[in-house]
Amino acid sequence: MKAPLYNEILDICQQIANASAKDNDEARAQACKDLQKLCATHQGTPKDHPLQWEALADFTEDGDLAMDIYEIGLSTAQHLKLEVFTASIYLAMAQRQQEFEQTEKAKTYAQQAETASEQIDDDELKQEIKAFLATL
Repeated sequence: MKAPLYNEILDICQQIANASAKDNDEARAQACKDLQKLCATHQGTPKDHPLQWEALADFTEDGDLAMDIYEIGLSTAQHLKLEVFTASIYLAMAQRQQEFEQTEKAKTYAQQAETASEQIDDDELKQEIKAFLATL
């Protein structure tokens, strides 16, 4: 991923986090719209990247909509053969399913995250996946 895109995603995420910390719903909503616009603008282009989709899903309060957005990110990660993002998105999906009290679905996604993580060098993510699986 090129630095300008990464920095733009990071900046918008920081705006969302800051607005949330200050209970500024208007600023949070605007930053979320900015992230949605970024994703829509880049979707299907060479700038399309799973990080933007994962970030958008993470900040999406509607759980079902978040799962749909994670699916877009997952598809993008798999298309680009970015196993770290594949593993990370599967883990995020598992965590959302756990929030829904859908333990079996959470376990399935967590196992998919673990399988994807076999191809990566990110020990911290691997450990996070194992720790999550241990909670199920």
